[in-house]
Amino acid sequence: MLDTPLAEHRAAATARRGPEVPVRGRRDEVRRVAAAVAGYAVLQGLVLAALARVAPRFFYLDDSLAQFLPMMWWLGRNAEGGVPPLMDPEQGMAGNVLVDMQYGALDPLHWLMQGLAATSDDLLLVSFLYGAVSVTLLGLGSLAVLLRHRVGVALAVAGAVGIASSGFFLWYGSSWWPLLWSVAWLPWFWYGLTGRGVLGVLAVGVSSWALLTSGNPYVLFFVVVLFLGHLVERRQSAGAWRGVVDRDLVLRLGSAVGGCVVAVPTLLAAAELSAVMGRPEGDALFGNAGFAVANLADVVLGGPTLMAQTNFWSGNIGLVPAMATMLLALPAAALVDWRRAVRAPGVVPAGLVWVSAVVATQLPTVVAVFRYPLRYVVVAAVFLPALVLIALAAAPRPTRGRVQVALGIVAAQFLLALFRAPVLYRWHVLAAVLTAAGLALLLVHLRAGRSTRPGRLAGVAVALVVALAPVLSLYTMVAVQERIDAVEGTASGGQPYRSLTNAYWIGTTTDDYEARSVATDAAATVVTFAVEPDWGWSSGVLVGNANLPAGFRPGFGSLAVWHEELNERWCRTYQGATCSEPAQLLAPAGDTGVPWIDLLSTDVVLLADNAPAEIREHFDTTWQATGVDAPYTEYRRDDGLPGRVTAVDGVTVSPEGWSSGLARVDRPMDGYLVSTGAEGGTLTTRTPYYPGMTATLDGEPLPVTSVEGAVLAVELPAGLESARLELSYAPLGARAVVPATIAGTAVIVLAAVGGLVLRRRAGR
Repeated sequence: MLDTPLAEHRAAATARRGPEVPVRGRRDEVRRVAAAVAGYAVLQGLVLAALARVAPRFFYLDDSLAQFLPMMWWLGRNAEGGVPPLMDPEQGMAGNVLVDMQYGALDPLHWLMQGLAATSDDLLLVSFLYGAVSVTLLGLGSLAVLLRHRVGVALAVAGAVGIASSGFFLWYGSSWWPLLWSVAWLPWFWYGLTGRGVLGVLAVGVSSWALLTSGNPYVLFFVVVLFLGHLVERRQSAGAWRGVVDRDLVLRLGSAVGGCVVAVPTLLAAAELSAVMGRPEGDALFGNAGFAVANLADVVLGGPTLMAQTNFWSGNIGLVPAMATMLLALPAAALVDWRRAVRAPGVVPAGLVWVSAVVATQLPTVVAVFRYPLRYVVVAAVFLPALVLIALAAAPRPTRGRVQVALGIVAAQFLLALFRAPVLYRWHVLAAVLTAAGLALLLVHLRAGRSTRPGRLAGVAVALVVALAPVLSLYTMVAVQERIDAVEGTASGGQPYRSLTNAYWIGTTTDDYEARSVATDAAATVVTFAVEPDWGWSSGVLVGNANLPAGFRPGFGSLAVWHEELNERWCRTYQGATCSEPAQLLAPAGDTGVPWIDLLSTDVVLLADNAPAEIREHFDTTWQATGVDAPYTEYRRDDGLPGRVTAVDGVTVSPEGWSSGLARVDRPMDGYLVSTGAEGGTLTTRTPYYPGMTATLDGEPLPVTSVEGAVLAVELPAGLESARLELSYAPLGARAVVPATIAGTAVIVLAAVGGLVLRRRAGR
């Protein structure tokens, strides 16, 4: 006989066994996640190893070589207390690092990367580590999303490797680093919206922060679409809009607000500086020049060997497999019962983002401040595999008819690639065979079931096949380069064709740059009117920011946006070549009494042999030639004006007691001892003028002005005798970084703590 009633006995037994089930479930989940992470790490490591073996410079070319890596390294080397400078006037209008959000000068996450980059003099190593970290970050985020939406381990690993190795992300992100960094955080934002407990809340906050400060505004629209899709999904689950907002969503929104608070200084500086900055505008006649508008068939049917020839985007840059996504993403879409799948969690958000990204690739060349819709291909390539794999896990339907449709998609991908580049037919055939083999293995995995031994083995094989796709793309481009070498008589040493400036001849360490540069740890204004074929490596003055590893600051740098008024007086390309006519450069600079080229130059000028005769004549007659080191002639001026002062009217500047350095938050960038007569006067510098510039005279605030909105000037009162004039740059966002970071991080942490409390209460 039982001493207690049967119902009470069962309740007591259940209470005793209760904790065992969740613990066992948690252990199984931990094993599942650990297996997925290990599998992904192995396969992604193999892909990265193949890149390092075949193309050591894969992440060290074009913009990454001439813009992002040198500036990241330079900012880290010139940081004080971990905080980089705000501006270096010796780099001309490119010296204001706040203008270009891509540098992250007001973002502590970027400060960390800059500090790490500055610890090494091996720039090639730094570049590959940056690329590898970004790729792995995207893959792990994708893996987290797929596992969260009940995708099996094998397919989740395959999807993560395929997403992180997608064509546009790899082949263009390797040049445009903000693309790597920003897209890598997209799946983490998604995971943050859906992930459990504290990790999800933290992921929302940190990813919001990283996305807003990434310097890639092109992804932000899709963040909004993803969030709206998540709200629709919540509506489906709740059955009514009234149940969409709950405490869990409020906590995640609070965490996202915290991320936005940390990003406020970056956004504030961009808004403040936008008043003086310029960008390309749309065609005035039709509005769409068709430049960099991807072919729709390429976007939808992209395969591992499809050449993205897109209206000759920047020359022949389209000759890379930029349209590729996960190998089986599109064929596998035919194996899904979409009527059932659309009700599964994750399908609606991923579908909305993918559709909007595909549509965005067909936008006009320039829309407002956004240009070149080809960029949106990367979002489509990331979200298509996620969409298909989540739907396939929820509603698979591998019937004979659907398998035939899937094979038809493989055939369509093969034919499109063949039409684009028929000379590469062997590689297109190999890609089609690889895709068909992966499709067959996927069918075995689906029909045998992922819990059976044949199903698990087939799943592992699927992941291996998917990991081979980016390697296939890599060797396809090696074949392209070999063909170019055979036709043009060049020798690229087995490197893959990048259709960007590979610059194999450029060194990889700071010692290489210092040995080649015309000067080290110095500044001089370089005036050249063309970019040399070897990027200036042989002449000692490189393009863009590539002079920075030698400590040489040539008066120019890489530009994504430019100072509108300054550009009208001295136009330079993003690589540093002058694009102004001689008449513009020699025109009087306001009322200063000197021409613009003199007002904007340092006391040392290196004039290239390709300069127009009028410019050379001007320097020959008004400056002192002090040496010739082909292809440059060195000129110096001696007007007695110290530092960055290039013109005065009624002002005497002492040759003693002056200082001139980098602009920082806590100190002036220039200091001079000035004297005036009975009527006062004007002092003009060659420093570009920006909102946020200030001046003090013997510690008292003094208004600043400019010469035609282009360069900084100060009107001084009468009767000064060796007064201390200090010039500073203090934009609105610069002083807000520390308090914004503390406040935003606190909000994120509080939201995470709130999530932990709610979870414990739910457990009780």
